[in-house]
Amino acid sequence: MFRSGVQGLIGKRFSSTFRYKRWEELTTPEKQKFVKSFVENYKEQYPGSKTNVSLKGLALDMDEYNDAPSVFGIFYDDIWRVSKAKKESLYNGKQQMDRSQVIKEHGRFAHETFHDLLIENW
Repeated sequence: MFRSGVQGLIGKRFSSTFRYKRWEELTTPEKQKFVKSFVENYKEQYPGSKTNVSLKGLALDMDEYNDAPSVFGIFYDDIWRVSKAKKESLYNGKQQMDRSQVIKEHGRFAHETFHDLLIENW
């Protein structure tokens, strides 16, 4: 019990300087909202990708089981890290990369539309 309380405190302390929640801080409805938005956004960004079928299948029945697939937590945290790194480079005065370079360096989730899916801290 004590350990989990301390870990939660430490996690919040380090993420509090960034305005978005980590996956483990999201409520189930927030996770489900992210999953639905992520699946739609991925389909819009990469319409010919076969991954769309897999993502849609993973997202099925979330509401029925009141759950969200954990694999989307990996995607969420990847987007969170890229967004945080971009913010830190902006405020640390590092040279800005163009959009194609950011995507090459950080992968598909570096596209700005994925960053719009992050859930803000209140």
